[in-house]
Amino acid sequence: MKRILYLGIAALVAFACAPRQEILTGRCEPDLGWLFLEKGPYTLHTHVDAAPGEATLVLVTDLSLMEPKQDTVLNVIAQIAADSTLNVPLGMLDPGFYQLRLRDSLRWNIGVRPDAVVSEPDAPKDFDAFWEATFAELAQVPLEPQYKMIPEHSNDLRTTYEVSYASWGGAVSGGILCIPNAPGKYPVQIMYMGYGAEPYYMDPSASPEQIQFLVSVRDQGIFKAGQDRWIDRGIESKETFYYRGAFCDVKRAVDFVASLEKADTERIVAWGESQGGAFTFLSAAVDGRIKAIAPSVPFLGDYPDYARIVWWPVHEVFEEADAKAISREDLFGMLRYFDLKNFAPKVKCPVYMSFGLQDPTCPPHTNFAIYNNLGTADKRFLCVPTCGHAMWQEPLWDRERAAFLEKYLQ
Repeated sequence: MKRILYLGIAALVAFACAPRQEILTGRCEPDLGWLFLEKGPYTLHTHVDAAPGEATLVLVTDLSLMEPKQDTVLNVIAQIAADSTLNVPLGMLDPGFYQLRLRDSLRWNIGVRPDAVVSEPDAPKDFDAFWEATFAELAQVPLEPQYKMIPEHSNDLRTTYEVSYASWGGAVSGGILCIPNAPGKYPVQIMYMGYGAEPYYMDPSASPEQIQFLVSVRDQGIFKAGQDRWIDRGIESKETFYYRGAFCDVKRAVDFVASLEKADTERIVAWGESQGGAFTFLSAAVDGRIKAIAPSVPFLGDYPDYARIVWWPVHEVFEEADAKAISREDLFGMLRYFDLKNFAPKVKCPVYMSFGLQDPTCPPHTNFAIYNNLGTADKRFLCVPTCGHAMWQEPLWDRERAAFLEKYLQ
């Protein structure tokens, strides 16, 4: 996914505020960060990169950020102490996410009881029938994988291939496969890529006892060829929308790894970030062979509320809809078939989700629209309060994800 800023945000908190400490397990006390997990009243206690003295402090709801006038829940004069400490009673706040504005120059997000955020599924009546029919069509397409060995990323432990195979609608999908050379059965990691992300090759020596598969859905990854925009393709109908085919490619990736002679189909896990986080949730929702997932900053959750919080990529979809005279009602009605919160109840495996509290691209509200509707009670989340969208740059998440998935790869 592209990294962008909220429209009108002057600076992200990673550069504007402290503390910088990483918070494990998604929990932090109110005086250590900006994520409040217990019932209020709440007090914000933090350090800020600002001069001591009086300062205006305004708190607005994230769901009003794209409105001409934001919904203000607090507007006070705060006192910044000589050591740049800010200590402000916030009172009682509803579950959700808020943007805090200090002196109208520093802006950052805080969160309140994210696991109580309500975003009810709104799947159309024919949701299941539509996807059952689509996946039935996919099942009729022969896989017929083609392999291209990549010698410079292979060694005596594992061999790397670029793989392509047929998917729904006659499109080609595939990815980069790194597979052990020795005979035997091996656990599998499926990695789903972000929106427009560049493909990469695994180190063949790094995980010699695993099969790893980096998925490229249609027209992305190894098939991108200069393309950089997919979100507004085929928005005329659910039948033609780009993600109908891309979602089939997500399932087809599971079909592919399960077809490998060396794959232990009882040990398949999936993870990914941003669009890849959405695909990770989807993989578990539509295929029970996925045993555990670790999505990060997931995309494609709660389209109507998404449009209330961020500008990109919503504006691209709106521009295309306007050009094709598609009403907002019809547009959002179509998108209900592709909203991950409507797939979430079908996810039954263990889940570990991470998010950045300052994410301006896939905002936390949309992450929890998926998470809070999951069909499994075996779930937990990790928050890095100072992080934006780039959770893949957080060593903490690398360690936490690896430790979580290892249990299902042994």
